[in-house]
Amino acid sequence: MEDLGSFFRRYVDAHLKLEQTALDEFYHYPSLINDLSGVHAISSVEDLHTYHQSFFEELKTADLAKAKSILVEQHSALPGGARAIVSFRFGNSENNLIFDCDYAFALLKQEDQWQIVFAQLDEIRYSDLY
Repeated sequence: MEDLGSFFRRYVDAHLKLEQTALDEFYHYPSLINDLSGVHAISSVEDLHTYHQSFFEELKTADLAKAKSILVEQHSALPGGARAIVSFRFGNSENNLIFDCDYAFALLKQEDQWQIVFAQLDEIRYSDLY
């Protein structure tokens, strides 16, 4: 079973592909994402693609070249589930910070794979995007 730190390192690295399908495997369907614009129900991969489309376009425009995740906190008290707080940093090819934020996640273990069922934007410390 993959630990949560490795899961979120793979998750943030997938953003570097800047492809709509890059995050498909990380989410459970249905799932919820709560961000600056409200709560978004993600019932399929198509919904996930629609949700991330403008974010990926903004990251492309910002010249995304580096991404890092730090597992800040994790709780695995429930069988088959976990909660985590993760800090993300995205940078460009000139090593400038594009975006720095925290997300809280609820995860479900499906066939020995972690999947996100809920993601909530917790804090944006810095952003060129918003």
